[in-house]
Amino acid sequence: MRVYRLLEEVPENQGAGRAVAIGVFDGVHRGHQEILRRAVEAARGTGALSTVVTFYPHPEAVLRPRNAPRMLTSLERKAELIAALGVDELIVVPFDRTFAALSPEAFCGRVLSERLGARQVFVGENFRFGKGGAGSAADLEDYGSMHGFVVTVVGLALEGEEVISSTRIRSLLAAGQVAAAALLLGRPHRLEGEVVRGVRRGRALRAPTANLSVAQGLALPRKGVYLTRTILTDGSAWPSLTSIGTNPTFEHDRKVRVESLLLDFSGDLYGMRLAVDFLERVRSQRVFPDASALAARIAEDVRVAREYFGSRELW
Repeated sequence: MRVYRLLEEVPENQGAGRAVAIGVFDGVHRGHQEILRRAVEAARGTGALSTVVTFYPHPEAVLRPRNAPRMLTSLERKAELIAALGVDELIVVPFDRTFAALSPEAFCGRVLSERLGARQVFVGENFRFGKGGAGSAADLEDYGSMHGFVVTVVGLALEGEEVISSTRIRSLLAAGQVAAAALLLGRPHRLEGEVVRGVRRGRALRAPTANLSVAQGLALPRKGVYLTRTILTDGSAWPSLTSIGTNPTFEHDRKVRVESLLLDFSGDLYGMRLAVDFLERVRSQRVFPDASALAARIAEDVRVAREYFGSRELW
C-alpha cells in the first residue's frame, strides 16, 4: 500500500479512477472495516485504485482541543490495519484550520473530483464534511452527481442494539472492559511502545517486567492488571500480564505506567519495541501494605494467567 502525507503528492489517475473511502477511521473497528471492504471490492470490480482518505490529527484536536479524544490507534497502526484489508493507497490529509474551512462543495470538487479523480466514494451513514460539518452523507450524494462520482452510504454496524463506534470503544476501555472492546474492534485493543529502564523493583519481587514507553494521547484501559498477549519484534507472541497504573504501593508521582510480565520469558528486552494486546481484566489497581503482600498478589495473578492461557492458543 502506498502512503501519501499530502494531497499534492498524490499522482493523477488517468485510468479507471479511484474508489475512495473517507473517514477518520480511528481504531479501524468493524464498522470501518465494512466501509473499507466495500471500497476495495468496488475497485477490484472496475480496475480502479482503492483509496482511503483519512485525517491527521483528529479533527477534534484542531477544532475543539479540550474535547480531543484519546486515540485507539497510532497513525502507523491505523495504516497497518488498513493495508491488511487490501487497500492500494492511503492518503493522510493534514487536518488544520485551513482545510477545515473548505466548503462541502469545494471539498467534493477540488479534492475528490479534481485531485483524486474519484469515481466511487464510500462513507458511513454518520459522515460529516466541509466547514462546520455542514455536509452530510446525503449532501455528498448530491455533490457526487454534480462532480462525476457515485456515492455509497454504508449503514452503521451494530453489536447488540448499539452502534459500533470509536466513542463506544473508548468508553469500554475506560471501564476496563477490554474483551467487550475487542468484540467491537474485531481484534484486541493494542498498545505499542519501546521497553525502557524502570527502577528494576520487579526483580526483587521475582516478577521482572518490561516497562513500555507508550505514545501520549493513546487510549489506555482502566487502571488495573490484564491478561495480555505480547508480541516481540521477531513476531513471536508470549502470554503475559500487563499492569496499567501508578504503582501506588511504592510510587507517589501518579505517573501512569504500562508494565508487562512475559510468562517464562528470559532475555533482554531493553530498547525493543513491543506490542501488547489486551484480552481480559484480572483485577483493579490496589495499594498493598508492603512488598511481601504485593509479591504474593503477583504470584496469584500469574497463577490466574497460567490457568487462562493453558487452554487457549495465543493466535
